[in-house]
Amino acid sequence: MSILSHYTNDFEAVIRIFSPEEGGRETSICNGIRWDFAYASDIMPLTLYMIYPDFFDQEGRSLPDDLPLPTGVDLPARMFVLVKEMRDLHRQKIRKGVRFYCHEGGRRVAEGVVTRITGLLNER
Repeated sequence: MSILSHYTNDFEAVIRIFSPEEGGRETSICNGIRWDFAYASDIMPLTLYMIYPDFFDQEGRSLPDDLPLPTGVDLPARMFVLVKEMRDLHRQKIRKGVRFYCHEGGRRVAEGVVTRITGLLNER
């Protein structure tokens, strides 16, 4: 996760990647994926944000970026709000229990829920 290594994560979540049968991606997804983020509570038109995951194991180590991630199971992830100017908006919306979706273009490929706020309330 070298692209995110100079950032402090903003919150943690569990994310379930959809299987192809659920409308998810046909090809494997690896750690380092750059999905767009959408709040489940948002009403159309859908607004997508640059909030990226770093999936990690039980010891808190980032999962490798060269192995496929499993579908249909909850995976813990550290989440990073990349656009500094959007942090105030996300500080108002992100709370423990907030549900969200991960998108590739207009396609919903995963769903998640916020489990813990970490660095979001701090300035960068």
